[in-house]
Amino acid sequence: MFHEPMEEVLLNAALEFPWQQTLLDAFVEWRPDYLRAKINAAERALAARFCEPTDLNEQIALEDALHTLILLFSKEISNEKFTN
Repeated sequence: MFHEPMEEVLLNAALEFPWQQTLLDAFVEWRPDYLRAKINAAERALAARFCEPTDLNEQIALEDALHTLILLFSKEISNEKFTN
């Protein structure tokens, strides 16, 4: 979570596509009770963009984002299946 407004402004300026914000929100979420919702939001945002035509740069960014989500949160997702 960012506390310095300038850091947040700089980070948001680096986002090239609107869906990247949902991905970033999941990556920086430190509260376990909110993480699943953030992951779901990122997954929905990616899925929505995969269903629409995109240019090559965005297609590559989408694929990288999906792989990153899987790598970072696969343990979180598999642990949740066994605890619910």
